[in-house]
Amino acid sequence: MPNDDRDVAALRLAPDLDGRQTARVGYSTVAKEIADHAARRVTTQDDAHSAPGDFIDHALQVKAMAAELLYRAVTVERMNGTSWEDIAAKMRMTVRQVLDLYQHSDLTHLAEQRGETGVWRILAETCVATIPGTCNPHPGRAALELDDWYAAYASHQPGDPAGTAAPNPVTAHL
Repeated sequence: MPNDDRDVAALRLAPDLDGRQTARVGYSTVAKEIADHAARRVTTQDDAHSAPGDFIDHALQVKAMAAELLYRAVTVERMNGTSWEDIAAKMRMTVRQVLDLYQHSDLTHLAEQRGETGVWRILAETCVATIPGTCNPHPGRAALELDDWYAAYASHQPGDPAGTAAPNPVTAHL
């Protein structure tokens, strides 16, 4: 249930994204989750209550999330027309190695599908939200949430031109 008038407006105005845009929102969603997860580890407040291995567990969670970010990066690159040869060169791998590891990330065949179907349905299977089941089921709404998250984040960063360039730093450029 929406909490205020802004939530109601966002539900009505959530953009209907194509597959390319949806892939980009999926990438941004993972980047946000990594940032949130890592930020919670900055404080030393609970160090006295840490069990042996807690720091390693947290670092391994970030590593797994980063692996998902890389899969989604390949999805975005393929959606943008980047060749497997260029991806392989960037990753310093052979094309065969890249295809073996990332071919399933190529969702270009779903580029024209919009909304919760297609790309978003596939990305939802590997949602990396810290709290299970909290990934937004609609890519347009997720993009609006990312607008708010990034604006709040950027407002606390000195000299961040990306945070002040647009009122909707994610959706304005999709």
